[in-house]
Amino acid sequence: MLFSILIFDEPNSVALRDEYRASHLDYLKAFDDQTIFAGPFTTDSESADLGSLRLIEFPDREAAEQHVLDEPYVLGGVQKQWTINRWKASVPYTWRDCPRTEGNIQVLFHGLDVSGGMDIRNANCDPQERYLEKYGNSVMCHGPMLTDDGRSTVGSVVLLDVPDMATARALMDDDPFYKAGCYQKITFHRWRFGRVFDRFKVKP
Repeated sequence: MLFSILIFDEPNSVALRDEYRASHLDYLKAFDDQTIFAGPFTTDSESADLGSLRLIEFPDREAAEQHVLDEPYVLGGVQKQWTINRWKASVPYTWRDCPRTEGNIQVLFHGLDVSGGMDIRNANCDPQERYLEKYGNSVMCHGPMLTDDGRSTVGSVVLLDVPDMATARALMDDDPFYKAGCYQKITFHRWRFGRVFDRFKVKP
């Protein structure tokens, strides 16, 4: 069972993040094989980390929640707020083999749906699929977040590989779900591969 885990850094926690960084990296190594993607989201200039995203496999929600509670950044007070949702990968890539162009940056879109979001999704499903297929070289990863029973969609996660933030914003502005008002709570930031997982293929 896959999960999307979005964790937010506390304000003014840079010193704490540095203090617990080694423990954090050691902790994540144990989850290498079950991790689809992992890494921090940052300011546009990448001058400060704002939190982290993990797309990761666990047997159930309880295990995903325990994973967060045992995280050294959480235990040390660097991070105190998070969102956990079931997630379904819509493309086969992981951090090991995803499309990535040398010189590009990576960007995270995490959007939770408005009430009635399924109706919006159903009305725009075909245009959405065509749109994502058109920009497939820029999409490292995408997929819907689900209710715990897996029967309904509650949001989307997209990881982009693009030249700059302006390109990312333009790409998402024209996204059919976004244009139709599907999302009510959006996290949209520059993102990077976590240091433990920064092993990838670069396209020629």
